Amino acid sequence: MTVEYRWALGQYDRMPTLAAEVVRQSIAVLVSVGDEPSAFAAKAATATTPIVATFADDPVKQRLVASLSRPGGKRYRGK
Repeated sequence: MTVEYRWALGQYDRMPTLAAEVVRQSIAVLVSVGDEPSAFAAKAATATTPIVATFADDPVKQRLVASLSRPGGKRYRGK
């Protein structure tokens, strides 16, 4: 397992570029730590890679996920 880190250092405008850079590396999961801007950048970077995000607000209310039971809007079947 390899862990890749990217830090925006408070420069929220860099987040989409950093997220896209990590996704191009064919990752298994994208972990977004921080506030909503990092979660939105992760969501914009991929529609197929699973995203684990940490933040205080409701992800359904923020429209980051369709629902908590089916965040991608469909059932995950694995590989």
